[in-house]
Amino acid sequence: MADKDDHLTHVAFGVLEATDEDRDQALRLLAADTALHAEWITGLVSNRSAPDEIVRRVFTLDPLPEGVRRWLRFSPLSATAAQAAVTYPDPEVRRDVTGNPFLPPHALAVLTEDPDPKVRWTAVLMADEYNIELPTELTVRLASSPEARVRMHAIGLPGLPEETRLSLAEDPHPRVRARAISPWSWPRLRPEVRASAEADPDPWVREAVERAAHVDVPLATTLADFLAEPDERRRDDAAYRARLDADLAVHLVAHGDSSLRRGAAWNPHVPTALALTLTADPEPSVRFALSLRADITEEQRSAIDYTVPEGRHEAPAWVQERFGDPDALRELAASSHVLLRRAVTCAPELPADVVERLAADEDYFVRLMLCENDHAPHELLVEMYADWKGLSWGMLANRRSFARPGLVRYADNPNYRLRLAALSDPEATPELVEQLTHDPNDTVRGHAAADPRLPLARLIELLGRNHMPCTAAWNPALPTELMHGLLDIAGVNLPAGAAVARRPR
Repeated sequence: MADKDDHLTHVAFGVLEATDEDRDQALRLLAADTALHAEWITGLVSNRSAPDEIVRRVFTLDPLPEGVRRWLRFSPLSATAAQAAVTYPDPEVRRDVTGNPFLPPHALAVLTEDPDPKVRWTAVLMADEYNIELPTELTVRLASSPEARVRMHAIGLPGLPEETRLSLAEDPHPRVRARAISPWSWPRLRPEVRASAEADPDPWVREAVERAAHVDVPLATTLADFLAEPDERRRDDAAYRARLDADLAVHLVAHGDSSLRRGAAWNPHVPTALALTLTADPEPSVRFALSLRADITEEQRSAIDYTVPEGRHEAPAWVQERFGDPDALRELAASSHVLLRRAVTCAPELPADVVERLAADEDYFVRLMLCENDHAPHELLVEMYADWKGLSWGMLANRRSFARPGLVRYADNPNYRLRLAALSDPEATPELVEQLTHDPNDTVRGHAAADPRLPLARLIELLGRNHMPCTAAWNPALPTELMHGLLDIAGVNLPAGAAVARRPR
């Protein structure tokens, strides 16, 4: 039996037979519920099917509901929503949207010249940080801003003319000068500007000059050069990647510092036979580095007593170089080394037999990492979706092979994730979707409420106070007339010059 709130929404939107008096009373009661209105408004403005006039109506509100404010901070926006947000009269709202990483460049450009100084600075900071290309004439104006922090971030804007970028090395503010001095700009600056920067009283500028003028010296490749190297970091770098001569390689393999032996074990320029003398090294990290060399056989690899450290490890570069070779991928997928098998899962193209082998791998993380590959089989995706404890388990439902007919068999499964998976079945019926809106799990109910296959009568019921009004208003199947009706009840005005919205009948 529908409760009081269900009855109100059904009567108000003509789902139930009712007298005009009953309907008017239902509308009055709903019109008084401002908390419900905020939920509707938040759902409607973020509804991907909402027409532009709905979005424009929402932005006539002042203040905007907090749910709309949150949406503006983090979500992709339509062109209409972005335009409405960047011209909204309240600077706090414009500050919200300025930090949105999905904001279209044309909208961010408007905010770089906003009347509010915090909005201006944040907008330029975002354009700099996300490498967003703004109109050239705008970048020049920003580089001439009276605000030093705006000029400083304007230096990094793509499209800023070279002469303007170089001119900022003579800026009155030291932080701007420091940012303008880089390895790119240093050789292009006039000699007198470089001389002035070298004698600059500000330490930030002098540090920038030191970095910009620094010339990398080749890493040591001989024993004599290595012993003469005073920088510990450069000695480590040499051990890991320099083209070592024979004497230096022998020195590193026998060194008392395990970090240098680890570098030698990893360095492909150390001869294989010499590197294998570290097979029984007392330091586990040395043996682990040795186990990942490209030039040892599977038999030699298996003879190394190594332990794989916890956490995620990037695929070795030499494995990535073999991603285009099907035979090499087959060999690596059969390796005794679990990290090599995990690395194979990152290959963009995998032969079917390799996929089959990896999907049956004894290592949980081999199977899990395969799920990130477009070739992951459906059955494995569903298995990991149901079982994995990671925070992003839900993302597995977005993989190419996840959704397919047959998932509805999980609609009554004790595992709520599998009940949720039933909604990914393209053949799920409206009746099943409606059933899942009554699920005991919040996540399942929410996804079902947002499903466009949900029958309209149940969707209207969910708009009621005691259900999921925001999610229901977000449902893309919500009729436009009903969207306008919700805003009418909430007392949301029409924008100037707009046509009169049709009220619910």
